Amino acid sequence: MLGSYQNFLWLILLGIGVVLITRLLLIKGIQLTSDAWQMPRKVQGQVLGYATSMPELVGTVSTAAKGLLGAGLWNVAASNIINLILFVSAALYFGRSRSLAKRKFADEIGFALGAILLPIILITREHWAKSIWAAILLFGFFVVYLILDKKLNPPDPDEEEKSESKDSSKGLKGVVLILLGILGIIVAGNYLGGVAESIVKQMNVPEWAIGWILGVITSLPELTSFYAVFSLAKEQESDESCQQNLDNLAASNMSNVGLIYPIGIIVFLLVT
Repeated sequence: MLGSYQNFLWLILLGIGVVLITRLLLIKGIQLTSDAWQMPRKVQGQVLGYATSMPELVGTVSTAAKGLLGAGLWNVAASNIINLILFVSAALYFGRSRSLAKRKFADEIGFALGAILLPIILITREHWAKSIWAAILLFGFFVVYLILDKKLNPPDPDEEEKSESKDSSKGLKGVVLILLGILGIIVAGNYLGGVAESIVKQMNVPEWAIGWILGVITSLPELTSFYAVFSLAKEQESDESCQQNLDNLAASNMSNVGLIYPIGIIVFLLVT
């Protein structure tokens, strides 16, 4: 029994480790690279969204590789729900809630909500959730998101004109941090799946509980990024911080449901 509780502790510690690696190496590297190449705020938000989904990728793929696809699905559902709650709380705290009612943000909000509804539907249909067709349809939904987002929200020409001067040294440092972050996440993820499998088998913990634990832990990067972006822009009256955080939210939730979970399905089908 003591060994089972130690595994439970290891699950939490490994999850926190993945989050710290994501925050201190991967996200930091992306921020340095974005600043060096002066990426538009919208692009920065989307890249941050994909980066903050790396812990969900680790949690979903590592558990799916052990035959625990249900834990991965609950991880995605829990993460997307928590991400929305964290975004709304940050917007309310920094007084940005009125800006969210603007029509130009409707598509990002819609996709973020859709990325919550789909995994909830799959939770109630276990057969669908393990089907290769579900993986194909979810990936198709992600492609639709990319196409519509590009058409409805084209890059700002004024921002593109500013991106002429680049800091190559800062960009190189960012790339090194990104590579170190990816390596660290892969190593931690290898252990995370094994620990989750031991907990399910030894303690009879349901997969949904593992998924929610991972969901809470893997949402910590979004928590820090939402509050950091709003905090840096709290004296500004423009909607740039809302745009960046909404793109972060939409990209994170959509990559969770449209990229990460389909990968989890494929890994699960290969091992079973």
